[in-house]
Amino acid sequence: MNLINWKFVFRVAGLTLLLESVFMFLTAGVSLYLREGVAVFVFSALLTLSAGLIPFFLSGVKTKFKIVGKKESCLSVTFAWVSFAVFGALPFFLSGQADSFADAVFESTSGITTTGASVFTDVNALPKSILFWRSLIQWLGGLGIIVFSLALFPLMGGGAAHLFDSETTGLTHDKFRPRINEMAVRLWLVYLSLTGALILLLAVGKMSIFDAVCHAFSTISTGGFSTKGANLAHWDSIYIETVTCIFMLIGATNFALLYFLFQGKFKKFFCDEELRWFAAIILVTGSFIAVCLQWGRGWEDALGSVRIAFFRVISVITGTGFSTGDFVGWRAAYWIPFIFLMFICGCAGSTSGGMKVIRVVVLTKNTFYEFKRLVHPRAVIPVRINGEVLSFGTVQRLLAFGFLYILIIFASWGILVFSGMPFMDALVAALSSLGNTGLGFAETGLSGGFSGISTFAEWYMAFLMVVGRVEIFTVLVLFIPAFWKN
Repeated sequence: MNLINWKFVFRVAGLTLLLESVFMFLTAGVSLYLREGVAVFVFSALLTLSAGLIPFFLSGVKTKFKIVGKKESCLSVTFAWVSFAVFGALPFFLSGQADSFADAVFESTSGITTTGASVFTDVNALPKSILFWRSLIQWLGGLGIIVFSLALFPLMGGGAAHLFDSETTGLTHDKFRPRINEMAVRLWLVYLSLTGALILLLAVGKMSIFDAVCHAFSTISTGGFSTKGANLAHWDSIYIETVTCIFMLIGATNFALLYFLFQGKFKKFFCDEELRWFAAIILVTGSFIAVCLQWGRGWEDALGSVRIAFFRVISVITGTGFSTGDFVGWRAAYWIPFIFLMFICGCAGSTSGGMKVIRVVVLTKNTFYEFKRLVHPRAVIPVRINGEVLSFGTVQRLLAFGFLYILIIFASWGILVFSGMPFMDALVAALSSLGNTGLGFAETGLSGGFSGISTFAEWYMAFLMVVGRVEIFTVLVLFIPAFWKN
């Protein structure tokens, strides 16, 4: 007997597609204003709307779900992200900008998961409406389409908490839950406020309103899609780079902490252990690369070295992938810290991907304490975060997550090599896809130009992007036979 509540799964999938169709109609309005082909987005919106109405009505419009388990939440979150990515590919495919449906799905998945890898070789040639859609889906995927659905459609009943836990990242959400729907609304208000502020700040610089909107969407979501082929180097502005760095860091910060900061709880924000580690990693790595660059240049233009080093470090560790120049040509030694940063990425509960700083902190502490336990076998030395003791089960789950994360990277490295991708490109592509950073290497290029990879590699990397975005276990548990049993 199958106890999965499929009506709940249909409800979430239907709401997600209905939400997506609304934003497609919005983009159609933008396309009409820009005097570009509006039919592509209207047709895509109608198809998505139709596809969303079917599961929505199959779930029973008036049905209230009081008891929803982990199975339903894992299925709902996975189906929501996959369906959003597939239907989000329609504008790319129907407009003829993508050469194949696989290209379109890759671009859409890269957008919605805020990865930022692209199959488009000439961004400057793309219609503005397509550029707007690329940035918009990154913005929607930044805080999470499930969280957005919870904010707009308080129809989940008791299943909202499970959905929230399955879609968001972090160790616990206890301090973060008056009511899930209410918290989702508050988070999106913070997200909207930050986005609006960033648009104004970028517009004050050299950016046009259109470019400011698109880059604000890509920055706060740590996605990294740009409207220019040269990326931020197109403007060559210290002001724009500084503003972008600040908001990349904000996007990579736990949004629970940002919410507390908005409430005036400054101590809770500045005393957070994960945030302090995050800042320390950036400061140490940025300083190291700045000194190396300066040393290699004969100690000239110190400010330029600091500017280049810290912008690149912040761009990589937040998973955004913005660039102000090609650093692939730098010495190979520079790639070691960058790969390290791509592995870690930002904080839990943020728009970044990767392992997350909090997991690295816990695993580092546990490893250090293991030496102490060997020296003092009778001592009880628990792992603490922000003064609170983590349970043995929590530490065990983090160890399992870390092992599985590394295993997937190495397995994917081999799979991508066999698909025809160069050796080093395959490693960075696997790390970039699972960590949602979007960076490429050598033949794939600095900004993640993946137009030359095979169709199989496109589908596989799109799969990795979804797995990384919804935190591995939520997706991979669906492939366990026991999941489908009573």
